[in-house]
Amino acid sequence: MLLSVPVDVLERRLQTRTTNHFGKTAEERALILSQVEAIEPLLRATCRHELDATQPIDLVVEQLAELGDERTAP
Repeated sequence: MLLSVPVDVLERRLQTRTTNHFGKTAEERALILSQVEAIEPLLRATCRHELDATQPIDLVVEQLAELGDERTAP
């Protein structure tokens, strides 16, 4: 499962969140973006499902629940 967002959305979320200070400095954001660039293609190539995490949270949760139901169905 890959929850994905465009890099600009990720950057905005890092800048505006108040529950975690990681990603607030330019150095931390550069590290995060370099990791996204290096790792996300590997995750995308091997994931079975990718969800667009820019959707409203209730839709993302609904989709996750549906995927969970598929895994437990006989």
